[in-house]
Amino acid sequence: MSAVQLDLQDRWVLKMYGWMNKNVKWICPTAPRRPLTILGGMETNAWFDIAELSENMQDDVASLNHAALSIANLLSEEPTNVMIGIGGIGFGAAQALYLASKGCYDTNQRLQIKPRVVIGLNGWLPVWR
Repeated sequence: MSAVQLDLQDRWVLKMYGWMNKNVKWICPTAPRRPLTILGGMETNAWFDIAELSENMQDDVASLNHAALSIANLLSEEPTNVMIGIGGIGFGAAQALYLASKGCYDTNQRLQIKPRVVIGLNGWLPVWR
């Protein structure tokens, strides 16, 4: 991840905290460190592995599902009467869109959360085909 991307993410996090009020709770998990194929195996924070960025790239569905389940478990601790929204930047946007549109259905395990709002910045929709 470049310094420009980190700076962009830091600015968005600061902006997001400016939107806080008593009716909104922001949970901002950091992706776990993992080797990333597109970076030659270098370790970085990423929700899932990626080998290339292209229209025809193969998505790592297993790691997408693993991350979706981790995020769903984190959010399942919230009260049932709370409206949940998810979002992210880059990989986080892709993970949020995947979680909202598909989730862990490839494993026949239905996620227990139903996001009402999804925000994605500088991302893409994995497994769109």
